Amino acid sequence: MSFVTPVRILLADDDHDDTFLFQEALTQVPLESRLSVAENGVELMRILQDTSCKPDIIFLDMNMPVKNGLECLEEIRGTSGYEQVPVVILSTSVAQYLWESAYRSGANLYIQKPTSFNGLIEILKKCLLERAGTVAPEGLEQFLITN
Repeated sequence: MSFVTPVRILLADDDHDDTFLFQEALTQVPLESRLSVAENGVELMRILQDTSCKPDIIFLDMNMPVKNGLECLEEIRGTSGYEQVPVVILSTSVAQYLWESAYRSGANLYIQKPTSFNGLIEILKKCLLERAGTVAPEGLEQFLITN
C-alpha cells in the first residue's frame, strides 16, 4: 500500500498521437501520477472549473483548435486558485513571439516538443522529478528548452 499522493497532471493537447506518447512516456517516470487529458482549450477550462481535483501541474499544447494554449494560459492565470499552478507550454514552434508571450503571460516553462520518445521521457523527468517546471523562471534562459 502506498501513502504517497499521486501527482495530478493535466495535459491539454488535441493531437491523439502526442497524447498517447505523453501517456507512454509518463509510465517511464518513477513517480506515482494521475493523468487527465483535455482535447482542446475549452475542455481544459471546463475541467479546471472542478476545483476538487485541481492539478499539481498543467502541460499545455500551444496550438489547439477552439482556444489555443496562450489564450488558455491567460485564462488560467486569471482564475482564482490557479495563479500558482505550474504551467508548462509544449509546442513544435520556438518562434520568439510565442515563447515571449508565454513568458509574459506566466508560463513556468516553454518546451519545444521533443523529436524522440526518450527526449519526451527526459523532459517529463526534468519537469516532474527535478521540478524544473514548478517554479517561476528567473529569466528567459531557464524558461525556453529546445531540442
